[in-house]
Amino acid sequence: MNLNKLYNKLFCVMQWSIGFCNADIRQVIKEKKSQLSFKWLPLANSSYSIADPFIFKDNSGNLNLLYEDFSMTDTTNYGKIVLSIIDKDFCITSSKKVLDIKSHSSYPFIISENGSTYVIPETSAVRKVSIFEYNFGTQSLTNEKVLVNDLPLLDSTIFKYNSKYWLFATLAENGFDHSHLHIYYSDSLSGNYQPHKNNPVKINLDGSRPAGNIIFIDNEIYRPAQNCSIHYGESISINKVIKLSENEFEEELYFKFFPDKSSAFNSGVHTLNVIDDVIVIDGIKMLFKPWLKWKLFLQKKIKNNSH
Repeated sequence: MNLNKLYNKLFCVMQWSIGFCNADIRQVIKEKKSQLSFKWLPLANSSYSIADPFIFKDNSGNLNLLYEDFSMTDTTNYGKIVLSIIDKDFCITSSKKVLDIKSHSSYPFIISENGSTYVIPETSAVRKVSIFEYNFGTQSLTNEKVLVNDLPLLDSTIFKYNSKYWLFATLAENGFDHSHLHIYYSDSLSGNYQPHKNNPVKINLDGSRPAGNIIFIDNEIYRPAQNCSIHYGESISINKVIKLSENEFEEELYFKFFPDKSSAFNSGVHTLNVIDDVIVIDGIKMLFKPWLKWKLFLQKKIKNNSH
């Protein structure tokens, strides 16, 4: 471990923000562009973070952003899902909280089907995966339906392929949060989801945990996944799926997508999403807060020892 990484590990905490850029994702993938320049949303204060961005458009064509917001200092707090409307200059025009389950929620995955938009937030703290319908009139999440029960799945990501719906996630048990990739499949979006016969289909800190929506280019499947081999949120591995069926799964690393080195949020990235010519990511800025670093470390140790 070099001195800079040791310094960050001992004395610094991660602050997350969300960045936008205009770019063609087809060109980014084909040319393996590992870095782009982003415009970052401003943060309320140095103790506040926003992360896990997903984007969609409303009936008027406005860009809508769903994301997790959380306090870095209030350890009794937890992540909540917030909706913000974004203008053409990538500035927030309005915001509202749309989900608070009274425990941690994050990664508000978005999928559209038959003219409706659905949101599947990460709620592993309550050991279930739920899907909500997004109501454009009230800007709210409605009609919750449980897809997977009694499993702490992280960052569930669903896409349709060969007439089936495939759910990718890592399992938050036994310290496998980032490394053990599980697949479930169903004949319909709303379930019943069955486990893949080879679960966990992949065991690796690099390239397992989902990092955003699946990207289809020229009938090829590209799956963004987190690279946590050195630290959480280090970079994103863009994997190319080679085989996917009820009996098989194979993917290979296509290229690495790194943080925006020209910005302050240059220490990591762990979510990437796209709509039309807009790409959104989150990024890490390391803040020197040794008192908070050790406070959080001790609280985590106490929590783990109490289980």
